[in-house]
Amino acid sequence: MAIAGSTMALPPKPEALEKMVEKMKEKEGFRPVAVRDDLATGKPIVVGFGTTHVYPKTGKPIKLGDTMTKEQGEENIRSFFKNMTPGLEKIPGWDDMDAGKQSAILSFGYNAGQNFYGAVGYETITKNLKDKDYDAVPETLKIYNKGDGKILPGLVTRREEEGNMWKGSDTPKPPKVKAPVVAEPVVDDSEHTVVSGDNLSTIAKNRNTTVDEILKKNPDITDPNMIKPGQKIKTK
Repeated sequence: MAIAGSTMALPPKPEALEKMVEKMKEKEGFRPVAVRDDLATGKPIVVGFGTTHVYPKTGKPIKLGDTMTKEQGEENIRSFFKNMTPGLEKIPGWDDMDAGKQSAILSFGYNAGQNFYGAVGYETITKNLKDKDYDAVPETLKIYNKGDGKILPGLVTRREEEGNMWKGSDTPKPPKVKAPVVAEPVVDDSEHTVVSGDNLSTIAKNRNTTVDEILKKNPDITDPNMIKPGQKIKTK
């Protein structure tokens, strides 16, 4: 929760920050040397994992040829999203949102602008968040999939991903652990160990054979009525 008497929101939860670090690394790729991005609007200078214009932590302008390690690139992502906090303090319940919901908001704010809440054109998502109608948010996010009035496939995918973050369904599920296959013990049914109460008739019946067959396989049995516990009798 925010500190009593203060309107300042807390920074994003560490889990949300790390989720966004991984998302940005996946989407942006890594540039160890600052170059001009000729494919982006305005052709900004970019370095690291998509850091443009200025360094988030210092505000220092990025210059062509600047170098950066991957560790520095990751820290720039964290600083960038921490810097979004002032624009998020207006969202009711921000501090109490779980990491999935916060990461969805961070991703949406990165694309739509950190001050989207309450802004013109974002009335529906603003109402959802104001009313804490959290079940409606994933579908509402899909509304914001256009650029210059046209549906953009990239934004369709992004909004789907953000909806999954919000619901927590993008968290990898632990792999199912298969129960070990326990081999059944091999039963030697070619031999029977006599127990108290056994007689050749019952043994023959249980082994699907006859007394005569058992006697043929066990010439040492001289008296069919004289078998004793512990005695081994061949049945096959």
